[in-house]
Amino acid sequence: MKYRLIASDMDGTLLNNNHELTDRTRRAIIKTVEAGVMFVVATGRPFSNVGIIREIFDTVNNGAGIDMPFIVYNGAAAFMGKSEKQLFEEYLDFDLACEAFSIGQKLDIPQIVWTGPQLWANRISEETNNYHCFCKGLDMKIISDLAEIKDEVSGVSKVLWISEPNRIKKLGYEMSDHFGYKLNCFSSMPIFLEFVSANAGKGIALAEICKLYDISSSEVIAVGDAYNDVSMMDFAGFSVAVENAPEDIKEICDYITLSNENDGVADLIEKFILI
Repeated sequence: MKYRLIASDMDGTLLNNNHELTDRTRRAIIKTVEAGVMFVVATGRPFSNVGIIREIFDTVNNGAGIDMPFIVYNGAAAFMGKSEKQLFEEYLDFDLACEAFSIGQKLDIPQIVWTGPQLWANRISEETNNYHCFCKGLDMKIISDLAEIKDEVSGVSKVLWISEPNRIKKLGYEMSDHFGYKLNCFSSMPIFLEFVSANAGKGIALAEICKLYDISSSEVIAVGDAYNDVSMMDFAGFSVAVENAPEDIKEICDYITLSNENDGVADLIEKFILI
């Protein structure tokens, strides 16, 4: 099968545990796009925080660069990396965002809210400060009631809760039952629980990009490590988990590649793309 697109999660998949891109993986990505295969990053990060991959695409074609789509906010938006053209954006229903935020407040959970490129937090804490440091160069505003900013923002891209893994897992089940199909709720990392629009998700965004480029799902590889990656794994003709993914995610995939610490995405590319 000749694959035309590979979609990869970033943290825990494409990057190692220090959030670094190894030389082997960098070379594999460059060879992929130079071979005419699209490489689409699908991440929970904002567009402003994917520069480590955008820089790679600027170096190909003898420095002329190439424009590749980026799925951000766990599928709530997508942008072209070079031109920065926005392909689509799907905001979370504001009343549902307020409800999720209010529940988080009652549970005394550190929270992050993205309203497009603007970052908000419900408090200054170790958890929110760590998240803020991860989003280099962005201002983080503090708010205790999401309804207060309704008239000054275009919409809510996502609400994110931060807690220890066992609590996040328990809350994930509870919130999925509470909201049902009104929104998408999933864990992107063991300490994160995220809420996005019911019309958003990595799989939905990946399907939209494939429509734009006339690519069928059978021509797509999707690789990830977490529950927010499952929808794009379901969409793709060939689903792949890195070795460090949870066992229940690995069980639903067609193939298990090496871990993110051992260049799993590069190994996948070398075996299934560069052949």
